[in-house]
Amino acid sequence: MFPLITPRFFIRPFTPDDIPQLAEAVRESKDTLGRWLSWCTDEYSIPEMSRWVAQSALRIKEGMAFDLAIIEQNSGRLMGSVGINSIQSGYQMGNIGYWVRQSEQGQQIALEAVKAITAFGFDQLGLTRLEIIAAEHNLPSRRIAEKAGARFEGIAYNRLVIHGHPTDAAMYSLIPTR
Repeated sequence: MFPLITPRFFIRPFTPDDIPQLAEAVRESKDTLGRWLSWCTDEYSIPEMSRWVAQSALRIKEGMAFDLAIIEQNSGRLMGSVGINSIQSGYQMGNIGYWVRQSEQGQQIALEAVKAITAFGFDQLGLTRLEIIAAEHNLPSRRIAEKAGARFEGIAYNRLVIHGHPTDAAMYSLIPTR
């Protein structure tokens, strides 16, 4: 099942060995990602990251969520994360999330990863709908959704809570090719 392989990256579950690189990526990205991801702060500690990595492994084992590391093939560098979470097996749907460390943004990394995780969701998990939900004003994330072929379905009011504040979100969907 893993790793998913793209032209530039291995996409695989996080391991405890990834925690130092995860910490580095979070620290360097707090100015860009921190605006949209409440956990991306200086306060996100190594013990919290360790718990999250362990919980991610359990969620993968249970088929509840697949939060995966994007690893550059040539260097082994952690570039970010992509995943499918909020899986509702009865409805055959889930939510795609993604982020890329600040120093590597603008290189189509998220797009490459989203395409890979979309194929995984449809082909291996048997999902029939994947959603991408991005804060209305998070234009970089919205552009990735659009470039990945997701269909814009509208603005959902107060759909996200970011740093404790209800936030409107753009809703996108992907469905398998018929």
